[in-house]
Amino acid sequence: MALNLGKGARPDEQGCFHLQRARPTPFLWTFGLVRKTTWHNIFLKDGSPATFISWWVGKAQRYAGTAKCDATRTRMYWAGQLDDGIGEPYVPDPWCYVMTTLPKEMTAFRWRSAGPSQPTWESMGAA
Repeated sequence: MALNLGKGARPDEQGCFHLQRARPTPFLWTFGLVRKTTWHNIFLKDGSPATFISWWVGKAQRYAGTAKCDATRTRMYWAGQLDDGIGEPYVPDPWCYVMTTLPKEMTAFRWRSAGPSQPTWESMGAA
């Protein structure tokens, strides 16, 4: 197989990436300084539904879930940069996204200098 989603990843990150053929989509709820972004169209490696929710209160952010889109690896995948050099080069599917289930990516609490960004598949963690 020519595709290696973990190419260049640290040893503890190996096996934490998979492809899904659906663009993650946000559902946004806002009330004053509180903002909740619930992500849909996210799946685990076995195809079962995953969760990812980002909460903001002012500049404080908390997010948690079971899978999220890895924007850097998705762009690398689309550019053909995740080839392992064995066999035929893979052909990227422009409708696929690289997802991560890396434990350190699944939950966070942060104080940020700015409030939430626009929710896009590229910024799930900061949406």
